[in-house]
Amino acid sequence: MREKIAESMKSAMKAQDKHRLPTLRLIQAAIHDRDIANRGAGKPAASEEEILQILSKMVKQREESAKAFEDGRRPELAAQERGEMEIIREFLPAQLDDVAITA
Repeated sequence: MREKIAESMKSAMKAQDKHRLPTLRLIQAAIHDRDIANRGAGKPAASEEEILQILSKMVKQREESAKAFEDGRRPELAAQERGEMEIIREFLPAQLDDVAITA
């Protein structure tokens, strides 16, 4: 997971993608913060499961922010939050739809 995020960040830097790069930096910073917290508690670096939890939390935060921006009549900021959500979701496993669940 870390390698995939790092590769995405490198390609965003090379492409000078001004929308994608800040979000990828936020992801790496959140993972790094967890690594530091784990190190302080005598634990190893963040596992894949912990990284997935971090990403899920980031998506939820952005959903709440987008709703708050919509309620505050700031659609441009809500759209920015949704764009960040889509970038973060690229690193999460695909969610099953209703048809797949019933099957």
